[in-house]
Amino acid sequence: MAFVDNSVRRARENGVLLAAHRGTFGGNIIQNTIPAFENALKHGADILELDVAKTIDGVFFVFHTGQEPYLLGTDQKLDTMTANQVLSYNLYNNIQEITSQKINILSDVLDHFKQKCLINIDRGWFYWEDLILYLKDKGIRDQIILKSPPEIEFLKQLEDSQTGIMYMPILRERQQLEHVLLHKINLVAAEIIFSSDDHELAQMQFIEEMHNKGLLLWVNATTLDDKITLSGGHNDNRAIVQNMHDAWGWLVDRGYDIILTDWPLLLKSYITKHQSNNS
Repeated sequence: MAFVDNSVRRARENGVLLAAHRGTFGGNIIQNTIPAFENALKHGADILELDVAKTIDGVFFVFHTGQEPYLLGTDQKLDTMTANQVLSYNLYNNIQEITSQKINILSDVLDHFKQKCLINIDRGWFYWEDLILYLKDKGIRDQIILKSPPEIEFLKQLEDSQTGIMYMPILRERQQLEHVLLHKINLVAAEIIFSSDDHELAQMQFIEEMHNKGLLLWVNATTLDDKITLSGGHNDNRAIVQNMHDAWGWLVDRGYDIILTDWPLLLKSYITKHQSNNS
């Protein structure tokens, strides 16, 4: 699978791959939309991270459920609507002004970015039985990285599909990887969540073991709020407000292969300077 080999090679040659969290958005460029994803690529992202939700009549949209009040002005969840209901809404932008933009249908996004970049589908595991078959029919297996908690139900659905779609579990404990390895799936990476520097998933021994297995390590530098810790505090906010080296630099020097960020251009610029200073 050429795309897998290419992602591994790029991670090793360039030191790190950048994943853009819901694209790169602000102003009238709205999260999880084609403009946000185009913007992310222009900002140097290698991977687009997006969310998927399915309507009650079976249409997949690119949307993070729970964002309905903020983006649509309704408390009704997208996955309780029909496709026509979803398309009746116009999106609110980042300064809470109504726009003419609509939520993007997943097929439109995949067609738009076909063979342009890797795409990580987050929060789609609720609908995997249908989503995996849908992706198989789209013929873009080598471009998609699916992600989920490493629950038996999801692993079995992926294994039984025999699609070979790339997979990345979300690990919070080392032992979670063991039952993932028991399944015949195309395991290419793991997203790790850790609360502090002394967490087992933040140790060099674990990182080296994962690399020896041929797996990439994805770490989440996004800052969702002031309470949730995803990467031991080495996150986007710390990089921008305090010190880039203590935040992004720590992740790069630790040996993580993929960093999810809201600020790919700024992170890319930092990495370039960081590597130059260390050469």
